Amino acid sequence: MLESETRNPQGKSGEESICFLPPLNSVHSHTVPVTSLQLSGKAKHEYEAACGALKDKKYDAAEAHLRKAVQQEPKYATAWVTLGQILAARQHNDEARDACSQAVTANATYVPSYLCLADIAARDQKWDEMLKFSQHALDLDPTENVVAYDYHAGANLNLHKLVEAERSALRALDIDKNHTDPRVHFLLAQIYEAKKDAANEAAQLREYLKYASDPQDVQMVRQYLLELDKKASK
Repeated sequence: MLESETRNPQGKSGEESICFLPPLNSVHSHTVPVTSLQLSGKAKHEYEAACGALKDKKYDAAEAHLRKAVQQEPKYATAWVTLGQILAARQHNDEARDACSQAVTANATYVPSYLCLADIAARDQKWDEMLKFSQHALDLDPTENVVAYDYHAGANLNLHKLVEAERSALRALDIDKNHTDPRVHFLLAQIYEAKKDAANEAAQLREYLKYASDPQDVQMVRQYLLELDKKASK
């Protein structure tokens, strides 16, 4: 979770460097916070230092730099989201929620703020909140927001709204044509398991294996597929 990928260094369309943690590192918000265009050099410097620390796996230093960045610029939504993600990854969920809420306060139209809150809600198993925040993100960007559809599908699955869960997960797959997030296939497999559709469950798990990179996950899914195949052959 504490792996980061910096993108848009000194940015495209005036956007600052961004080093969100997964899965938000794949999010491309069409809304550049207005305040990002007005940030002080000191705040930008602290954020860039945080990105460098994250890349070097120096998480205490990254957190310290981010706190300095938002102290310099309290409306620095990107820094608040990144800080919230680090705190959540370190299981400080209450502080993380506060940080991501500060991002919403700074800019109510910044999609990553709501995805950050959806992720924390998922960690706390607060499915209604997860659904609310992911829906808000989709209201802002319904066309290219794979991560929001992922969270939306996961929330609906846990709320036993299987039709809605399947619809959102399939929409995520439709958008993610390069298979950047194979977990969508795993999520769909869980949805089909809940629907007692073993054939589609197995098909989605096989799709997941084509793109998954974590050896432990791959081994687990392969073992589970063997068990499914045994049940199907009886």
